Amino acid sequence: MSNSAQSRADLVRHSAYEFALTTVLLFVVVSLVRWLALPGSSLTIGNPHTLFAVAGIAVAALIAALMYSPPGRASGGHLHPGVTVFLWSSGLFPARAVLPYLAAQLAGSVAGTALAGAVWGEPVRQVGYGAVAPAPGTGAVELFLIEGAALAAVFVAVALVMARPALRGLIPAVIGIGVGVVIATLGTVTGASINPARAFGPALLSGHHEHFWNYMIAPLVAPALVGLAHRALLTRRAAAPSPASAEA
Repeated sequence: MSNSAQSRADLVRHSAYEFALTTVLLFVVVSLVRWLALPGSSLTIGNPHTLFAVAGIAVAALIAALMYSPPGRASGGHLHPGVTVFLWSSGLFPARAVLPYLAAQLAGSVAGTALAGAVWGEPVRQVGYGAVAPAPGTGAVELFLIEGAALAAVFVAVALVMARPALRGLIPAVIGIGVGVVIATLGTVTGASINPARAFGPALLSGHHEHFWNYMIAPLVAPALVGLAHRALLTRRAAAPSPASAEA
């Protein structure tokens, strides 16, 4: 097999992994909403702050587990269009792989949401397929800024860890914990989507499109900006003379 054919085969395989991983992510997330948020469920948590705290812990563990899994290690375990955009804008991910990964993640979002609906039936439809929505009175600009700033903070933490080779194995844990903290702290305000793949499938299948474009665009703009800043920093460090050359 030629190098180009092997490269295409790897991209197809890795995109398939992203589809499968995102399908699992959305199936579990929608299932959590079905069991924890549906009135009358045996596991219902009535207090919204407690609900989002529990959901944040569960999603943090899930994301880390999926990223550390063999398919996650093979594909990079993006599970999030923003991760793909961040790595691309940092100069660490090939441009030709961006659209296949994004398509796989969004398709996985639909598949995972639909699978949860097929498994749990009417209760999933009663919770709107887990579609996210902000608190009443939250404006579009406010939602965009909060979601974007929260995700930017997560990616700044990721960039800091990436800068230390000895810590790079902790990146899945850092992303999982970061997302979990955002869900726990901002869930009652913004719905804490912070992932276009989290918003896409539920919005498509439920027909609930309130603030849809905010949920799709803010989690792409923030990682792109952090990635560009990270790339500029890497370029600056690479161009800086080493102490040995400076002495010479």
